[in-house]
Amino acid sequence: MKLYKLDLLTLLISLFIFSSCQNTDSIGLDVDPATELIGTFTDTITVISSTVKEDSIVTNTLSKYPLGHMVDPIFGKTTANIAMSLTLDPPGLNFGTSPVLDSAVLVLYYAKDFYGDSTSNFQVDVHQLNNPLRTSVQYFNTQTQSYSSTVIGSIKQRFNLKDSVSLTEIVTGSPDKKVRRAPQLRIPMNPGFITANFLNASSTTLSSNEQLNKELKGFYLTINKSQSTGQGGIAFFNLTDSSRLEIYYKSQNGVLTDTILHKFPIVNNAVPVIADFKNDYTGTAIQANLNSTTQQDLTYVQALSGLRTKLRFPHIEKLKNLGNISINKAELIVTATGGKAPFHPASRLIMYRNDIARQRQFIPDFSNEPVFSLTDVDFGGFYDPNKKQYKFQITSYIQDILKGKLKQFDTFIAPVSTDFNRAAGPVASGSSAGGAVLGSGKSGTSYQMKLRIIYSKIN
Repeated sequence: MKLYKLDLLTLLISLFIFSSCQNTDSIGLDVDPATELIGTFTDTITVISSTVKEDSIVTNTLSKYPLGHMVDPIFGKTTANIAMSLTLDPPGLNFGTSPVLDSAVLVLYYAKDFYGDSTSNFQVDVHQLNNPLRTSVQYFNTQTQSYSSTVIGSIKQRFNLKDSVSLTEIVTGSPDKKVRRAPQLRIPMNPGFITANFLNASSTTLSSNEQLNKELKGFYLTINKSQSTGQGGIAFFNLTDSSRLEIYYKSQNGVLTDTILHKFPIVNNAVPVIADFKNDYTGTAIQANLNSTTQQDLTYVQALSGLRTKLRFPHIEKLKNLGNISINKAELIVTATGGKAPFHPASRLIMYRNDIARQRQFIPDFSNEPVFSLTDVDFGGFYDPNKKQYKFQITSYIQDILKGKLKQFDTFIAPVSTDFNRAAGPVASGSSAGGAVLGSGKSGTSYQMKLRIIYSKIN
């Protein structure tokens, strides 16, 4: 019995010793407020901030595609268009004997994102591209496509991302049936164009995706601004699987004439689907902010290759003068101001840094290395509408700068979609449209950006 008690005591002492041994590199990561170390607090760290233009974006492989036009009193005009190719399902199809068109509709499934005035009516026009899109080319958002002025499809309505639609589904050889499908934009296509380019197409044209798009060229979707109403907005569409051109036609089947549906899917990993978008700041305060050589009271961020805010902490290394310290917690607090409905502040921002080669890298607190990085929620960047703030937990980043593990170059914050996946890397966002007006790091301003640090001295 005595030996048993001695072994148990030895085990408990060993566990206590091992649990007390921690690598100082991990101090401050996942700190529980109820048990965190008592340290010294400071929020007087200087933050230098400025507004800079965002880089252009390759749009061949966006997770969702923007379409729309909006006029924001702060950010000016934003326009987004989509160019697309079609696929054959299956290759080598034919429309049978003496096909007669019933109708044709371009079906685009909504993604979950819309930014702007949801009461606006948009006239979406479909045009034919003058040149086919090529799979071997990277298309940037700044590249506009050449297209025919002739409208081959059109619809005017609100972008409705919430309500399912009621459809009549064609059932070959049986009565058609009523079904409900996920929210989608259905654009009626010109019958003459569809008959000439599909029902009367040669067998060569319908033999492969390459031949189809060589002859058809593709579609270009844009907003007819003169026929649209309201302040506008940007909707996003899922063009990875279900979106398609649907052609309903009648064909002779022996002695019977049956209505048949044939689908031409839009699959952006099989054929090119791209977008172009631009921001026009004419008449806004943003251009003067961009041109300024001194720190302004405000900075701006905007998605769709718009704007980002550049940050520097020029005196952060003065903390070394305090002696051997450990950062328990470092939090950047950014206050939003000026955004009004329907153009509310962006739902989410991310933070990243430049390396010595000016390449974008995540900061350690939000890296792709799960051992060191926080979860999305713990890291922050989500807009708090009650406090009108964004918060970022950047403890490891500041700690690594002080320890000399990282050299401080430029740090940035920029908008992304709410469902942003860090696996994509810190690239400029083409899958969200929000912006935000932010308080700068300028001392004494009403919405001053703050870097708050809690540190402990190590004996």
